[in-house]
Formats: sequence, C-alpha cells, structure tokens
Amino acid sequence: MKIKTENTELIYTALFAGLWGVVEVTIGTILHASRIPFRGSLLTIVAIILITTSRFFINYKGSILALCSVAATIKLITLPGFNITPFIAIMMEGIIGEIVFSIMKYNLLSSVLAGSLIMIYTLLHSLFMQGVFFGLGIYNVYIDLMNSMGRGLNYEGEISYIMIPLIIIAYIIVGGAAGLFGWKTANRTNEILTAESE
Repeated sequence: MKIKTENTELIYTALFAGLWGVVEVTIGTILHASRIPFRGSLLTIVAIILITTSRFFINYKGSILALCSVAATIKLITLPGFNITPFIAIMMEGIIGEIVFSIMKYNLLSSVLAGSLIMIYTLLHSLFMQGVFFGLGIYNVYIDLMNSMGRGLNYEGEISYIMIPLIIIAYIIVGGAAGLFGWKTANRTNEILTAESE
C-alpha cells in the first residue's frame, strides 16, 4: 500500500527532482574529473535507480519528464561553458522511462525493461557523440583496438564480432539490474513508511 496524503506526489516530485539534480552536479562532476572509463554509464545507473524508484511514488502522467527536466536544467546551468550534451542525455533517459511506464504498468518487468533501454541509449549516445566530435574514423579505431587485443590473446579471427555483442548484452544486463534495484528499493521504502505510519 502506498502512502498517500494531500500534495504527497508534488512533494515527492520536488524531492526526487532535486536529488537527481544534486547527483548530476556532485557525483557527475567527480566522475568527470576522475576521467575513469565508463563514467557516463555509472551515472546512468544512478539515474535508472532514481527513475524506477520515483515512479512508485509519483505515477502521474509526465512525472518522469518533470524530474528529468529539473535535473537536466540544473546540470546545464552548473556546467562550465555551454555543454548541451549532458542535458540531452538526461532528457532522453527521462523520455525513455516515461514512454515505458506510460505503455506498461509500473512493475518489476517494466522497471527492468526501462533500465535496459536507458542503458542501451547511453551506449548509443556515447558512440554517436564520439562520432560527431572525432569523426566516423573513431569507430574503426575501436574495432582495430579490439582486434589487436584478440591477437594479443592469440585469437585468429575478428574478436570485435564477439566483443561488440557482449558489450551490448552487458549493458542490457546492467541496466536491467539497476531497474530491478530501483523497483526493490521503492517497495522496501514503502514498507518502511507504511510501518512507521501505523
């Protein structure tokens, strides 16, 4: 049973939107400065957890769009210079989540699906933006790098044919796991709130 009081959903909207914005500014800045690999994917995992958790408490139409709009705007105005790329990424994550939960009821399956689709988008977004900034030749560099690794492991074929599908599957699994974690977090949080209100 969900805890419902007057203006509760508006309060939750402000809470989750602010939390997402703070995560983007703090953790996002730390990850960006660290230059560690897959930093964008790590931030996406947090976004998936927030999206799938928040949908339990705020399920009105457009709720996720409201959250991502606030988070994306906070990210945009706090970045040095004018970098529209993170803004677009956050908005697309929210749009994907909104579409999935608008078509399907909020449940375990829809949460896992939303997480997987958002994670796949992150992979495609990263590849697309690298192609824009560095040219299409960057993809050949990645393929050559993978094949060089294969030769280093004494693999005679094109190991990129194996690694590319594995990377996609890994993103699907990680995104689904993040969605599952968000769904479980929402239900557990609701159990605690319900117990405290009794």
